[in-house]
Amino acid sequence: MVVAASQTCPQDIVTVKAFDESDRSLLFRMWGRDRPGIVAHVTSLLEADHLYVGSITFNLLLPEQHQYEMEIVAKGGLDSLRHLYHRIQANHFLHDAPALEASPIYWPTAYMLHLALNTPDQEGLIAKISEIVGQPRQSEAPCGNGSFVHLVGLTHNSGGPEGGTAYFSVRANIASQCLQVQNQIVADLQQWAAQARIGKDLWLRDLNPEV
Repeated sequence: MVVAASQTCPQDIVTVKAFDESDRSLLFRMWGRDRPGIVAHVTSLLEADHLYVGSITFNLLLPEQHQYEMEIVAKGGLDSLRHLYHRIQANHFLHDAPALEASPIYWPTAYMLHLALNTPDQEGLIAKISEIVGQPRQSEAPCGNGSFVHLVGLTHNSGGPEGGTAYFSVRANIASQCLQVQNQIVADLQQWAAQARIGKDLWLRDLNPEV
């Protein structure tokens, strides 16, 4: 099943690209004005509907335009997927989307961090990572949040197509306006991973040139 685009709020458009009831999955695409917290907001809405992210891609577009595009495969029970489908159709999916209060981060000159995670799949991984990245922090920079420049996540089986343990793999580049915010993001991600007992599965690397 493929349907047309729906405008959920003045800055975001959602398109349901495919709804596969036999696979219990719904693929939707979003694009609009970039701002901190948009990934966390969308993934938290899915969690509230008892759905999880089977795969995700997020990218920023031309630097001067401050636009993002995102695709998500939501998976879960048929009732929850049908509810999501109808919410998008009725233009109710992002009725409480984050406002454009914070200035978008100009990523070509931002501080940059790379995140990699490969761990046995569990609910809420993307939601928690994006929540930590988008959390407002005290800093001298105009924007105390981190923001994704690129994000890709995928559920896969360790044994290949024939099966095995389900793993979730994530790769992301995260921008921030000052090194203080980046360091706080790193510390918070490491603390969360340690508490979730996946600390050995998380890899973080500073991508900034040495001064």
